[in-house]
Amino acid sequence: MFSCYPTTNKAQMNINKQVSSVVGTKPILLRPYQQEMIDSLRARFAQGKKRLVMVLPTGGGKTAIFTDITRRVVERSGRVMIVTDRKELHQQGGNSLARIGVGYRELTANTRRIERAPVIIAMVETLKRRLKRSGYAMFVRSFDMIIIDEAHKQTFTRLFESLEERQLVIGATATPYRTGRMRPLNEDYDGMVCGPEIIDLIEQGYLCPEKAYGVAVDLSAVRITAGEFNDKDLGKVYANRKLFDGVVENWKVFAEGRKTLAFCATVDNSRQLAEEFAGAGYRAAHLDADTSDRDRRRMLRDFEAGMYDVLCNCGILTTGYDCSSIECVILYRATMSLPLYLQMCGRGSRPYTGKDHFILLDFGQNVQRHGFWRNQRQWTLDIVKPPKARKSVGEMGMATCPECKALLAARARKCVFCGWEREQEESEKIVITLKEMSPSEALRFAGTANIEGLEMLREARGWKVGFVMHRLKTMEDFKEYEKLKKYKRGWAMKNGNRYLGIEAGWQEWYGPGSERQNASYEGAQKRYSENDENPYAWQMHTAREVAG
Repeated sequence: MFSCYPTTNKAQMNINKQVSSVVGTKPILLRPYQQEMIDSLRARFAQGKKRLVMVLPTGGGKTAIFTDITRRVVERSGRVMIVTDRKELHQQGGNSLARIGVGYRELTANTRRIERAPVIIAMVETLKRRLKRSGYAMFVRSFDMIIIDEAHKQTFTRLFESLEERQLVIGATATPYRTGRMRPLNEDYDGMVCGPEIIDLIEQGYLCPEKAYGVAVDLSAVRITAGEFNDKDLGKVYANRKLFDGVVENWKVFAEGRKTLAFCATVDNSRQLAEEFAGAGYRAAHLDADTSDRDRRRMLRDFEAGMYDVLCNCGILTTGYDCSSIECVILYRATMSLPLYLQMCGRGSRPYTGKDHFILLDFGQNVQRHGFWRNQRQWTLDIVKPPKARKSVGEMGMATCPECKALLAARARKCVFCGWEREQEESEKIVITLKEMSPSEALRFAGTANIEGLEMLREARGWKVGFVMHRLKTMEDFKEYEKLKKYKRGWAMKNGNRYLGIEAGWQEWYGPGSERQNASYEGAQKRYSENDENPYAWQMHTAREVAG
């Protein structure tokens, strides 16, 4: 039987007792940026916002923030519902509340009766099923604040249909990211509060950077279904015995002796990889959704205690699992999902005694597809264009350090892990002689120069920034130039979309067929005359457009 509004004196006494017990006597010691995020959320609510996305990287402490917010709401006699989609997150939230003395009730498939408790932690699937019953919508509307963990997932969409405008909503996520035909986040939320990025938390000592190693895998036979690699096809690729051998051999070279967590494409792949490690003489185990709760708790406890060298899983430990002593993460799968990629990498990012970085062994070209885990990213509540699926076995779109073999950005001059530095090529040594170049010589140099060289050339000739921007070919180039020039964050996204969008869709702008040459010539002349003092640039660009 469902009871939402108990009215007896005894029930009221129980409520008063619960309220007194949930006023936390052990408040959380928040990090400075966590307190700043709470202050920002309060300020945005004060401005009239009702539904906010709270963005903080994996390992940044989202649970600590919304636990402290819950305590503050309850201290003012408010009510909070925390909604999760995984039992690991459900348990994590409950443990966090218990540590600071905040009592709560649970709503799961096994819950038969719910009293008017100040704090409810609910499983979203259970909640969605029961919202079909009379009375449950009223129950949900009785809360002053709704907190949604992993808010980027669409599974919470049904919940918004039952909310009232007066209710405050905080959607916590590390990746406010939806693609394709997914429902945009801005249809459910009216604002976003972003905390520090991964690289900021690394610099502050709250996270560890990754040292990534990549192995190209042939994904040409893998279909893409609903924006993600097909599970069945992936399973076949990663069932290859040679790949198993490659994982173990690479692990021996780069990560032997480090506590390792492996994410696999399928349950069978995970089981087989664990057997491969065990056959090579290492202590390995496998768990999946069918592993009993008792066995799962035992295995995770033993893994944390160091009784296993490698723990393999399929889709289980991506969220709600913290083990700071993990020193290596194996991606024995490919994914098109940026949130999943960041979550998997984040399992190795927690600081630990003697640990200054973690090893990332990527067997799915995920680093090439999504960039380094520690990269800065621009978030939006709108739909974003997903990355291209790279299926070739060829060269990774990155460089490899010749000393320690770690993956580096293609133009990186120095390896931050071993200190190796790339020697400067003659074409890059332009320094003082630039002013002596003729315009034609300068333009010939611009065709081969890297971004730093382009900027030095621009400064030496006294040209405007447009000279460089017209020669940047990818969004990563724009981001690198933004960093070089120390522009305000967002400059790369704005200008990259503008310049690359025009170039990528130039037929739509200039017209097809016979009109192509004249239109592109005039369009290029106009754009370059407005943005660039170089009298030769628009002519060379037009020639390139016509030839292309």
